[in-house]
Amino acid sequence: MATALEQGFIRAVAAADSARQNAYAAALAAYAPNGFGVFANLATYQAALVAADNAFMSSVQSAATTAAISPARVGSLQPIEGATASIAGML
Repeated sequence: MATALEQGFIRAVAAADSARQNAYAAALAAYAPNGFGVFANLATYQAALVAADNAFMSSVQSAATTAAISPARVGSLQPIEGATASIAGML
């Protein structure tokens, strides 16, 4: 059973992930109708995904600090190690 601080952390991660998924959906909704073949649109779409990922990780790190959870545990929440750097590298 999780402690109260751990439960708060779990709720914060769920909320941050929900916000990230909503940002992904909004970015796709803005990108798709304007044309998949336009490079400038792709760069904007990728930048929105990177911003969403960065906001998610910042929120998770903040919640972890509040709950006194180890950064090693939080690092495992990143879906792909260095994903934001690899997406940014495609721009």
